[in-house]
Amino acid sequence: MARIELAWELGAGTGHFSTLLPIGLELKARGHALRLHLREHDVGRDLPGAHDIPRQGAPIWVGPTPFPNPVNYGEILINFGYADRSQFEPLLAAWRERIAGADLVIANVAPAALLAARTLGVPALEISQGFHQPPPVFPSPALRDWEPAPLAKMEAADRQVLAVINAMLGAFGTAPLATLGELFIGRSMLLTYPELDIYPARGAAEYFGVVPTGEQGANPVWPAGSGPRVFAYLYNYYVGLPNLLAAIADLDVPALVFCRGIDPALKEKYRDPPIALSDAPMSVAQVLPRADLVICHASHQMTAQTLLAGKPLLLLPTQVEQMLIARRVERIGAGVAVAPVSPSSDFALPLAILAEGKGHAECARAFAARYARLDRAAVLAGIANRCEQRLASRP
Repeated sequence: MARIELAWELGAGTGHFSTLLPIGLELKARGHALRLHLREHDVGRDLPGAHDIPRQGAPIWVGPTPFPNPVNYGEILINFGYADRSQFEPLLAAWRERIAGADLVIANVAPAALLAARTLGVPALEISQGFHQPPPVFPSPALRDWEPAPLAKMEAADRQVLAVINAMLGAFGTAPLATLGELFIGRSMLLTYPELDIYPARGAAEYFGVVPTGEQGANPVWPAGSGPRVFAYLYNYYVGLPNLLAAIADLDVPALVFCRGIDPALKEKYRDPPIALSDAPMSVAQVLPRADLVICHASHQMTAQTLLAGKPLLLLPTQVEQMLIARRVERIGAGVAVAPVSPSSDFALPLAILAEGKGHAECARAFAARYARLDRAAVLAGIANRCEQRLASRP
């Protein structure tokens, strides 16, 4: 039996926990002892198996974010405590204390945990969708590939962070990093597909695809009506939400809309067919096969699940990672993105294009066909096998 530490340091939301949890449960079923270190301690407690692995809050740095719109991975790390040694040293020390004596560290967006493992000689793997795993180039690539790359800013950020990291690695007699992406060489397991990788110039990589998330929720009844069935998975804070719901209603087609915490006034306005609006969780896995068109905010998991079901997408990104994913979907012809958005944005045209056309649906089905033979449960077993191989190879 091995002692395995599961770590999440950067980012927000249930997605990080729902990525680590099924991997942890698979490894626990194989007899290993696990512990979760979570940036958000109470996240995902309603997921099946969420209480089967001990959890505690992760060591994180909380302070000012000098780059509200970071241009690359270096600026992201500066926002999270890698700006100078006075910030980073206690963060690294806390992670070293947590993982000392571990047999394996599995990180999901936890670079400080990976660096702590490096100083302790503990084997480690980074298992995530790739946004926080840049390729080993200097500087780490620009995130906004639709804008001119600010090369000087990118180089300055990476140099600043590398100086801080390498000073601490040197203090423990550990070899320095030449690039930030070097941290992931030999440790990267990408839970995505080449078409959705936000670093298209990554080169050779190990892609596992998405794994089951253990979601729960109702299998709702579609409202009556004719025309393509629309499924929308929306954020209650999306500024275009009122106009979007109006555009969906104007289509006059059967529509299921899930929006947790939606304004009661909006919920009351759309309480009758052809829209069925709910703030109670729905089982996405059961809804997607019966939908003809999906609307979401281009989160990686939801986007990938939709493409695997062969459904075209209207994508409404709210942050840079989602924007990058939306651009990848547009590139393969399987969807349309609306960004940036304002309270007055018009969604009627993109909805009409997707509802009436066939090209986007054909491209989505082509994506699904490419991965139709992949068993997602088998993917989970493959990830666990890879973790055990890393355990077997440790000194």
